[in-house]
Amino acid sequence: MSMDRGSAKHGAVRDEVLAHEVAGFVRARRDTRVDEWRSPEPPAEDTSALAARPDGAGVLGSAPPGMTSADVEERSELARWLGRAVFPAERNEVMDHLRHQHAPDRVVDEVGGAPEGIQFTSLGQLWRALRADAHVESRRY
Repeated sequence: MSMDRGSAKHGAVRDEVLAHEVAGFVRARRDTRVDEWRSPEPPAEDTSALAARPDGAGVLGSAPPGMTSADVEERSELARWLGRAVFPAERNEVMDHLRHQHAPDRVVDEVGGAPEGIQFTSLGQLWRALRADAHVESRRY
């Protein structure tokens, strides 16, 4: 038995109409209507300025305060190769796991910079050991 998990606010027909209304804007990333009156209305004045930013800074899914987008990408790549199963582990165990997963050499070399003899219980703890000034958010969004 399959379950339709569509919008609870509108019916399927209304959802299709709304999707069609903004389809040109979504594909072209600009307004494609010749007649201005046919264009969807812009965000209201009381809408947060961060939500309207095209780069997405400050909205859900962006870098947490204290981190750059590059930091997030690097930490994400490390997490992609490690997973949760490797922890708790020491530096050499983590490096062996990365080699077994065929991680890029630069990722293995970066983990090689972690202090020896410490058992890391999470990616956050390893990240802080690799980067003295690293930020790890205190809560998940």
